[in-house]
Amino acid sequence: MGGISLISHLLTKIQEVWRMLGQYPIFKRRTFLLESIKEVGDFAITRSAFIAQKTMFGYVKTRMGTSYPEMFRDDLMVESLKEATMHHYSACLSDLTIFVLKALVDQRFLDCSTAEKHALLIFRKGLETNTNPSLKRFKIDDACASFEARIRVFAWPEQLDPFVLFRESPRSLGKWAPIADEFKRLDQEIAENSVSFAWIEVRKEFYDLLHWQDHEL
Repeated sequence: MGGISLISHLLTKIQEVWRMLGQYPIFKRRTFLLESIKEVGDFAITRSAFIAQKTMFGYVKTRMGTSYPEMFRDDLMVESLKEATMHHYSACLSDLTIFVLKALVDQRFLDCSTAEKHALLIFRKGLETNTNPSLKRFKIDDACASFEARIRVFAWPEQLDPFVLFRESPRSLGKWAPIADEFKRLDQEIAENSVSFAWIEVRKEFYDLLHWQDHEL
């Protein structure tokens, strides 16, 4: 393959992945407050997409080093990255959705049953908004069933450390990243910490922006 053709091929593959990820809402720092359940849900959906992209691509790029561009020559690798990112996004959305609804319960803006209802709606909306129909191994209904099972036993009234709430997303990075298992075992602590630490700024932003006005649920 000639030099120009090779560059063109790589650019096409890179653009393909980014178009897929581009279906996630673009992350921009909000300049307005969170005053309704819709805005809280949108916050969970967009921030989960941002964290999923940032941590998945960051980990894969770091582990692959200078061979990172090579992955875009391999159709199977591209598809694996798409699948991995969607599974990771689902885990990120699961954690952040529970966190934001738990915060509303803690501040007595919602009762537990209402929070559970909205958690299910937000989670499904996030997946339906962002899932690429071409993905073969990611099923929305399966993800929603797992999320529902999680929140059915979730202790809404209890005081919980945020790191306890964000339990799925750190583990999912190592589980789904298209990296050899031997490397993922070596990287486990660092990879999980990269996700856990990434949530700190998101949690701070949420509390800074929360200004509840929606009393018609």
